[in-house]
Amino acid sequence: MTLLGRSLYTRLALRVGLVLAISGLVLLVAIVLSTRLAANDAYDRILTGSALQIAENTWYQNGTVNVDAPISAFSMLTANDQVFYVVLGPEGRVVAGDADFRPAIPWKKLIQGPVVVQGTYLELPVSIAFVGRRMPVAGPNPWAVVILAQTNNARASFAKNLGTNASVVILVMGLLTLIAALFTLYQALAPLKQIGAAIQRRDLNDLSPLTQEVPAEIHVLVASINEFMRRLGVHRALMRRVIGDAAHQLRTPVAALLSQMELLSMQHDDAGRAQHQARLQELTHHLGELVNQLINHAMVQHRADSASLETVDLASLAREQMTDMLSHHAQRHLDIALHAPEHSCLILGDPVSLREALKNVLDNALKYGAKTLLHMTIRRSGSRWALEVEDDGPGIPEDDWERIRKPFSARGGNRLGASLGLSIAEEVMRAHQGDMRFGWGVDRHFVVTLRFRAA
Repeated sequence: MTLLGRSLYTRLALRVGLVLAISGLVLLVAIVLSTRLAANDAYDRILTGSALQIAENTWYQNGTVNVDAPISAFSMLTANDQVFYVVLGPEGRVVAGDADFRPAIPWKKLIQGPVVVQGTYLELPVSIAFVGRRMPVAGPNPWAVVILAQTNNARASFAKNLGTNASVVILVMGLLTLIAALFTLYQALAPLKQIGAAIQRRDLNDLSPLTQEVPAEIHVLVASINEFMRRLGVHRALMRRVIGDAAHQLRTPVAALLSQMELLSMQHDDAGRAQHQARLQELTHHLGELVNQLINHAMVQHRADSASLETVDLASLAREQMTDMLSHHAQRHLDIALHAPEHSCLILGDPVSLREALKNVLDNALKYGAKTLLHMTIRRSGSRWALEVEDDGPGIPEDDWERIRKPFSARGGNRLGASLGLSIAEEVMRAHQGDMRFGWGVDRHFVVTLRFRAA
């Protein structure tokens, strides 16, 4: 059962929303800081300009510093703020302005040019501009200093309004971006729903590939679905073929078996009954063999596409199968031999299918070939291992070599069965990228050769 997880759309939407929220928050903080810096810089320039106007109207005459502060210097400053100023002579005497307004003068910075600092006066936060004008007097600080201060109400209000307006724009744009991103995600995931709908609309017997156009990102998914349906189609066709073959091949022997049972029930003399019982036993035996072969044939066909391959020692496998098959023919006097290298003969294959192939080749040789001799030889042939099964029987006519590779081919000599033994071996070899060959050896002995790719 497939567990239903969280929606892919929901997960993507949450991630996109989180990224946008973090980005918007960082941008808002950056805008607030940048608007404050911009407001401070603009108002500091205005404050410095006003202080410079006062300094330009400051002069030295008859041993004293004189000031004529122009009204325009104060008109540049914001009307809603309080303004304080004082002009000090080189000796520290108040020349003009508020005598109580005496902030500390940054002499080292003042030498380099106008200075703006933050401070407090009358418990009010103020921005203070210091501008020095050199006077023609001797002393350590020959400067007339203009000190102009302004409260920060205007600049704070300007920074707040600018930051608020920018924040509203960012929030609106962020919301629009989020809506666009959610719509884009919905559109991007739409092909997945289309694929699901296309599969649901299909008939149960329709296993043809999906042919609709899909984005490159989910092409792998569609290709996997198509490959799965292809394999499912192959297995379904195999199942139908197995069922059809079994029905076709079992019909005749079952009918013959029923016919013999009816004939047996009609016999009244012992000789007739014995004859029909023997025939019935023979038919039952061959029916069992046929069923067994049909099952093995279906098993080999199934494992050809589903079984995982392992490293197998061909010599050990051949020795095991030869011993097992000969145990059923112990009463026969045969010249038996197995010639194989002392080292391992490794191949890559499915052990179950390989045993079935060897068993059928050996069974075919013991039943219809070997009279007095059965030899098995394993030798290396280039990049392959060749397993040869040699017997001194009549062999298979060359005209039939291709026919007997196919299942259910006609049998010679009035033999019963479905002719599946060598066809099973052929299918196993084909599944292992090998081949099965027929030929004649020394003294016209018939040889079946199975060639495997070496591991």
